[in-house]
Amino acid sequence: MIRLEHVSKRFEAGKQTVDAVKDVSLHIEKGTIAGIIGFSGAGKSTLARCINLLERPTEGKVVVGDGELTALNEKQLRKKRKKIGMIFQHFNLFASRTVYGNVAYPLQGSGRSGKEIEEKVRSLLDLVGLTDKANAYPSQLSGGQKQRVAIARALASDPEVLLSDEATSALDPETTRSILHLLKEVNRTLGITIVIITHEMQVVKEICHQVYVMEGGRVVEQGDVFQIFASPRQAVTRRFVDSTSNLARIQELLDDPARPVRLNPGDYLLRLNYLERSTSEALISSISRQFELDINILLGSIELIDGNPLGGLVVIAGGGHDKITAAVDYLSKRNVLVEVISHG
Repeated sequence: MIRLEHVSKRFEAGKQTVDAVKDVSLHIEKGTIAGIIGFSGAGKSTLARCINLLERPTEGKVVVGDGELTALNEKQLRKKRKKIGMIFQHFNLFASRTVYGNVAYPLQGSGRSGKEIEEKVRSLLDLVGLTDKANAYPSQLSGGQKQRVAIARALASDPEVLLSDEATSALDPETTRSILHLLKEVNRTLGITIVIITHEMQVVKEICHQVYVMEGGRVVEQGDVFQIFASPRQAVTRRFVDSTSNLARIQELLDDPARPVRLNPGDYLLRLNYLERSTSEALISSISRQFELDINILLGSIELIDGNPLGGLVVIAGGGHDKITAAVDYLSKRNVLVEVISHG
């Protein structure tokens, strides 16, 4: 549905040139939810604006659906953009229009009759759960309700693609989950391809099928979400993954002056990451018995990523160097990544 080929975007700021996006190529399949993630300044929002040509790339090609946007003139581009909806962090609603008026706005001049417009708006308000708010104004709505109005408005022109630029950043965690659930429903029921621009790995974890990690204007890592969470290769990706994992707290415990984690001589502090799409094997019990190890589980995390269980543990293992080395080899052959964090 979306294909970028060697897309770059440069801005001239006085005598200075800023390379916001550098030679990005990516493929987003029809009907999927893709996440583009990066810290502030990584270039992700500029890249999103290149997808619908709100920013025309300095170099490269942008293809959406069956059309190359970078080959269109302004009139052709305006028509094509109607098939690319967009929602923003701060909603961008018309304060002087009701909820109904905001959702109906993109349908003006569409050639639809008043009755057809009313039916369309009512169906969209029903989809986003705001049927009873049709006559309310944005000032009377909560943040989550405003974002639902923005989603309904973005869907009014029956887009093929929906771009979400930090759309949940201004919302509390519970409201964020409800908006992400709504976007999943939109994807499932309408088949719309969704691109999520975010700096929050939890958002990617909750909703996305594919993920592209940006740093310094480039896509430095990409893959399906399970793959990225199970075995991140780049340092920036590991930072994002650790930001959502309970296992990353082990460093806090090690640095705590109260020393809640104590290692006896010969003990090893290990982090285990399960890389298979199954965590059902009783590996801790197996290595404890087979290699006569004492295993103390400090931290654990098992969760669903893109419908598949993914987990890990932080443990203290005691029993001697040779036995622990043999156990690590045993785990590695079962596709468990073992990291030695510390040893006594």
